[in-house]
Amino acid sequence: MEGQKAGPRYSIVPADPREHRDEVLALGYRNLPPAVQGAREARYAKYFEDSPLGPPQLFLARDNQSDSFVGMASIFPTQLRVFGELVPAAVSGEFAVDDGHRGLGPAIPLQRAAVGALGEHGLSCAYGYPNEHSEPITRRVGYADLGRLTRFVKVLRSRLLVEQYGRGRVAAGVARVALDPLLSVVSRERLPRRRRDLRLERPAAFDDRFSALWETLWQQGTITSERNPELLNWKYETAREGGIYRILALVGADEQVAGYAVYTERNDIRHVVDIVFQPSQEVLDGLLAELVRDARRDRAVAISLIHLGPPSLLTRRLKSFGFARRTEDSSLHVFVPGESELEQALIQPGNWYFLNADADI
Repeated sequence: MEGQKAGPRYSIVPADPREHRDEVLALGYRNLPPAVQGAREARYAKYFEDSPLGPPQLFLARDNQSDSFVGMASIFPTQLRVFGELVPAAVSGEFAVDDGHRGLGPAIPLQRAAVGALGEHGLSCAYGYPNEHSEPITRRVGYADLGRLTRFVKVLRSRLLVEQYGRGRVAAGVARVALDPLLSVVSRERLPRRRRDLRLERPAAFDDRFSALWETLWQQGTITSERNPELLNWKYETAREGGIYRILALVGADEQVAGYAVYTERNDIRHVVDIVFQPSQEVLDGLLAELVRDARRDRAVAISLIHLGPPSLLTRRLKSFGFARRTEDSSLHVFVPGESELEQALIQPGNWYFLNADADI
């Protein structure tokens, strides 16, 4: 594909992830958040070079005056389950434009080039949740805004409240003394016992025991990401020593997984990125109870989960377990290249079962 003109100053150039590795890394170091930069090369190898679904469609913006690359946009191949059907799709990401080239620069042409590649590669949509700076650009390109994400938070220790609202060390110490007993009354509800035929397990990796559970999820008439052992073990790097993700699972007497949660911890907060369970309140309650007990044992200060979708068994039980609900600043944005029945279904927010893991590839 030849480069496209983006006004007299810029050209949009299809790029190769291996050939243009140094340029993409440099753009990332200059523009993306420091938290991402710390492991940037490892992240690049994982998502650009080693994905089991193949490399992304990558576009660079060249400044025709300096002959240097000043921006990039990518769509990464992924797979969705749309009402049970396996559908190829893309996650939008790695979008950056150098300072001095924003505003009326190459940002919109870069995004148009990225979504323009969907049809050529048989991808049904591109989706992601852009930050406050990217959101006006994705809207202008044609992404549909499916609504704000919801964060559910259960506070386990007063430190989180004190750090957010306390003032001064003395006040913080007094607040802890006062708040911890109160929290123990408010949040240490009588957690239900799990069913006797279910045992708690910490699998080191995903395997075929999860497959029947995923089939159950796909039969529930939602849109969510594909889940299989190869894809999830790559995503969560289960083979890597010192990996940051953990799996908590309930396993039945038949050796099949009845429910699981994947989580990581940052700043002593346990972030649940994926949760799947049999459509049973008893199973979900058992899973949530074990998640709370385990977080307390590890002295986590809170449990957090991001979700988008209509009211469901999950949202009802989170509320019952004392999770407070708040609306995030981020929205799920979805671009569809046409108007087919499938594409129209993809831009209906009530069809999605979206968790943090679904924004990953």
